[in-house]
Amino acid sequence: MKKLFLVICFLFFSINYAQINSSKIEGYWIKYRGEMKDGSDLSGTFSEDSGYMEYRINQGKLCINSNPVHRVNESCLDFTLINNFIKTSQYSGFVVEKVTKDSLILCEKIDGLADDKLERSYFVKQEVIISKFKEENKNERNIVASKLFSPKTSGTIELDLNKAFKNNYSNFELVGNLKIYPAKKKIKTEITFATQKDSARIRLVKKVMDSSFEKWNLKAFKEYESIEIPFVLKSEITKTFWGISVIFFTTDLTEFERIYGVKMEDIRKSSDCFNKGLIAYEEKKYLESIEYFSESYKFNSKNIDALYNKAAIYFESGDKENACKVWLEISILGQAEGKQLFLKNCE
Repeated sequence: MKKLFLVICFLFFSINYAQINSSKIEGYWIKYRGEMKDGSDLSGTFSEDSGYMEYRINQGKLCINSNPVHRVNESCLDFTLINNFIKTSQYSGFVVEKVTKDSLILCEKIDGLADDKLERSYFVKQEVIISKFKEENKNERNIVASKLFSPKTSGTIELDLNKAFKNNYSNFELVGNLKIYPAKKKIKTEITFATQKDSARIRLVKKVMDSSFEKWNLKAFKEYESIEIPFVLKSEITKTFWGISVIFFTTDLTEFERIYGVKMEDIRKSSDCFNKGLIAYEEKKYLESIEYFSESYKFNSKNIDALYNKAAIYFESGDKENACKVWLEISILGQAEGKQLFLKNCE
């Protein structure tokens, strides 16, 4: 029996802590799915899964790029590979849960954070995506680029646009297509929709984009006659923000709302209500605290912690019925911990 136990221990150690060869995790990896470590849907600051995330792992560096068009803002971390743990700092890193030739699963590990606050990410090798795209478009000479297969720039077009406008902003939106011709060494930008009929501003947008040819790396795209990249542009001037934003690979103007999510003003209001809720709880003003947490979630539906606090106060104050209603709401939002609390405490 003792021998069998030792064998089981050895197998457990080998599976969970075996040293991974660094060459297995090196390369360009594209994220295609994410979840919380406990299996919950993405929550809180993770609730909008990134439309594009690239991890470049090579020679002790992990570089993260969330922009499919350029790597200018790429952030890099030095790491040490210890067994199956990519250690990026004294207190954090990524556990390699699975790695094959073409796939990779990483899970965050941060001291002090519970499983429902840590993200698990699923990746596929970039070469696989490129190979698939080329196979599907092998007879095409004119292609429409996507987030997963696109030329990249050596600079940010957004920055060039903001410099060109020289703080002379106004509120308008437009939809367009940027068309790159590798052989002709030129770019032609077409505006298909605009909320403002200011031809001078539209001409300026086209001029900046048309003159960006030298910034694009077209090494992998020479076989194509043209590469089309759709985009939406938003120029905004308010009391707290002004500038131009561009989102590529879409013609849907509502993408700005989806990507930027909750308004900054509502995030601040949510945070303020959340803090007031904590203070009211410390002062044993439970009903007042519940109201504040309700308002916090109302302003920012990504703030799942406000709901958890609301349910906990109901339960602590003896109102099991309302606590169960909130836990049920949390579980419907795809949160594993909320589901466990509901099953444990509610009939």
